[in-house]
Amino acid sequence: MTSHRSILTNLATAIQASTDVANYCYEHFGRALAINVGAYANGIPDENDSPFLWIHAADDENEQIGSEDSFTVRFVVAGCVKGPDGERYIENKVVERSASVNGLTINGGNVIVEDLRDMIIGIIRDAKAGAFPVKIRREENDISHSPLEWAVIYVEYNEPEALN
Repeated sequence: MTSHRSILTNLATAIQASTDVANYCYEHFGRALAINVGAYANGIPDENDSPFLWIHAADDENEQIGSEDSFTVRFVVAGCVKGPDGERYIENKVVERSASVNGLTINGGNVIVEDLRDMIIGIIRDAKAGAFPVKIRREENDISHSPLEWAVIYVEYNEPEALN
């Protein structure tokens, strides 16, 4: 059986090799993506690590019947969106409210992080990680944690003995 750590490392390697991810991150965050597998040396990552992808086994790993054949990986995608001037900001698309027009404000920072997350999901689906992804679940951050925006991916993997 392929070890869970090897599967996590294979996924990280596939994402690290993506020039599309590096270019997207440079455009929207000012530098390429930092990818960490397992624990961060300096504690939980924050805006100083932006943009980052934190890959680790989900907390509920191996708690289900038949769990010896599956496990869940958690991917935390986060970043501080930067504007053309290089300053961190949360882009808001606004229609000004008036007496006769409804106002509209949309957090634009989240969509940039969510698009990065979805780009990473495409890589995960195609990666030859050593296990089969059987379920992908997305989690959004609807309430801003300025300046850091984040989104999460949970991927359940199946590792049948036939892989051995």
